This record gives sequence, structure tokens and C-alpha cells, in this order.
Amino acid sequence: MSNQVEYFYNQGNSYRALGQHQLAIKAYEKAIELDPNKAEAYNNRGNSYDDLGWHQRAIEDYCKATELAPNYAVAFYNRGNSYDTLGQYLRAIDDYGSAIELDPNDAEAYNNRGNCYRAQGQYQRAIADYDKAIELDPDDALYFNNRGIVYRVLGQYQRSIKDYDKAIELRPDAGRYFYNRGNAYRGLSYHQRAIEDYNKSIRLDPNEAASYNNRGSSYDELGQHERAIEDYDKAIELASGVARYFYNRGNSYQALGQHERATKDYDKATELASNKTEASGNRQGDVGANESLSKDGYIRNIRI
Repeated sequence: MSNQVEYFYNQGNSYRALGQHQLAIKAYEKAIELDPNKAEAYNNRGNSYDDLGWHQRAIEDYCKATELAPNYAVAFYNRGNSYDTLGQYLRAIDDYGSAIELDPNDAEAYNNRGNCYRAQGQYQRAIADYDKAIELDPDDALYFNNRGIVYRVLGQYQRSIKDYDKAIELRPDAGRYFYNRGNAYRGLSYHQRAIEDYNKSIRLDPNEAASYNNRGSSYDELGQHERAIEDYDKAIELASGVARYFYNRGNSYQALGQHERATKDYDKATELASNKTEASGNRQGDVGANESLSKDGYIRNIRI
């Protein structure tokens, strides 16, 4: 019997590694049917549900895993990720706290809890968690980036830039870190430096609309409205549902005295804003997503 359980369990792991989540779920179901007390099978089936976007089902499985194994730090961490995705930050914070209590050296759990604190506006707690994540793993660029985001929100631009410098040193291939540092320079009105960073961000990720938008804003601040319009054009081409891009282009047209074009863009911006159709993935602020996920500032490495 135990061999059969392991066969199905490992089969599920293999299917999930291949991205075949429905088959993985079926394999985990077989393992659970044969051994209803195997916490790891519930955890990993929860991972597949989470991969499919079925977060409530994932949470149910993580709950069962923690019921069967109250010291199973990984299941608390994964359930925290699901709550985080659903915007249930207080529950996520509790789960990351449980994971940390069980495994005090878990840098990712500190980082993710820091992200939840940041989402709640508890910036000092967020910084404390990023500090701890960095202490535990000083070679992870994301932790410096995420702390830099909080410093920028607090208007501590020099500290923010220092953290982005470190993130870039560790990951010079990550366009998002240049983008974020550009935002910090823009906050200091160092527009030429901001433009240089947006240039690097665009070279590394030419399909990121917000980099064009923000570079356009810096061109506007320098009075280079034609160049700004070119950037807003590109941002709109890449993400036509973002009201702010039309609004910014309208401002540039207005500055050039092209009032009809400005009015047309303002009308479009108003329409998009009233319909709430702005795509959340098209950022104007800083970002801290890791390679595998989209959400602002969040590690979402699901564990098995």
C-alpha cells in the first residue's frame, strides 16, 4: 500500500513539474484515497490548485495539511501565498508568521510578510521584515528591491536608490530594478538619470508599457514634449486600457497647444477611468515581482 501511495504522489509531482496540473491533481487524489493522512499530498494538490488559480480549493487543501501536520511550515507558507493572492493580507500575515515560527531562517517568508505589511501601509514592519530577509539571504536582489520600494514610498529616495543599486549589482539583467531606480530618481527630479534607467529597463524588457510612460513623464518635465508623446504612443500601443497613458499624452499635447488632440486623449482617459478598465498589470509605481509571478513585490515560489 505504501509503495502505491508513493507512486501516485511522485507521479503527481512529475505532472506538476511539467505544468500538467489536472493530471497532477488526479494523481494526488489517488494518493490521498490510499492514505488520507498524507499531509504532503494535500499540500501538493493545493499547489496544483493554486497554479490553476483555484485559490480557495488550494486553501482547503493547505488547511487539511496543517491539520494533519501542525508543524508543517511549508503548508503555512503556501496557504499564506494563497491568502495573499486573494488580498486577505491579515490571514496571509498570520500564516507567514506561523511559517517563520516553525522555520526562523525562512527568508522568503519574511519577504512575503513584508509585502503584506506594505500592502497594509505598515511600512516600518515591512522594512523590518525585509531587513531580516536580507540578513538571512544577502544575495537575493528581490529583497533589496522590495525594501527600496518602501523607502521610495516614504520619500527616502537616497535610501531607495542605494537598495536599487544593490539589486542591480546582484541582477543586472532585471529591467524592473532599473525601472524602479528610475522612479526614485524621478522623485528627486533627477530626470536625466531617470531617463537613463528607463532606457536600460526598456532594452531589457521592451514590452513594458510603464517604462515608456514614465520616461515620457521625465521628458515632459524637461520640456521635451514631442519625445514624451512618442513614449506615450508606445505605452498606449502596448497597453491601450490604461487611462493614465492617455491623460499624460493629453498633457503633452496641451503643452504644445494642440488642444483638439489633448481633448481627445482626456476624453479617452475619462472613459477608461470611469469604466475602471485600467489593467492592474500595467504599472506606474515600483514593482518587485520575481521571475515566476506577476504580483507587485511578491515571491510566490510554491513549495512541495
